[in-house]
Amino acid sequence: FYINEKGIADPKSGVFFYRSTDNGHSWKIQGRIPYTPDLIIDTKGNDRMGFTEPAFEILSDGTFLCVSRTTDGQGIGPMYASYSKDLGVTWTKPKVLASAGVLPKLLQLSNGVIVLASGRPGVQLRFSDNGKVWTDPFEMLPFDEYENKTQISCGYTELLATGPDRFLIIYSDFKYPNEIGPGVYDIHSP
Repeated sequence: FYINEKGIADPKSGVFFYRSTDNGHSWKIQGRIPYTPDLIIDTKGNDRMGFTEPAFEILSDGTFLCVSRTTDGQGIGPMYASYSKDLGVTWTKPKVLASAGVLPKLLQLSNGVIVLASGRPGVQLRFSDNGKVWTDPFEMLPFDEYENKTQISCGYTELLATGPDRFLIIYSDFKYPNEIGPGVYDIHSP
């Protein structure tokens, strides 16, 4: 949350971009994307907590792209996209990119294609060649909310380029439990 010069915090969380000019010894806010919901598309926009889980990518033309999720504490809100042409100092007004999505991940492949992965419900992939116009979502884990009453994935993903026009996506699929159980992970250090 941003604390203004009067010491008062914004009631909604935004996205901050920091810059260090001394090899990471100190950081200053370079720019920020304040939470500004589109109340025509997102009628619950004023009830949401703000932006969370931002993804960030520097596109091949130097444009900074940021995609963030929203939530209202009771459900998943839309993902918004914002752009900067001046190294993250100023940003365009955020626009709704998709009606839902958690922990968006961005990856620009060396062939120029931008990949956006997000989840809940299920897991979706979207593609763009400019970061402004996106394909319809490709459903990695199709989800019918009327048939499936249980969550089928945490929706959190990761992307890894494996070539100029190839990538891997990592995601959970609760239909395939491990020896511990569905959606349960035993993470420990050796």
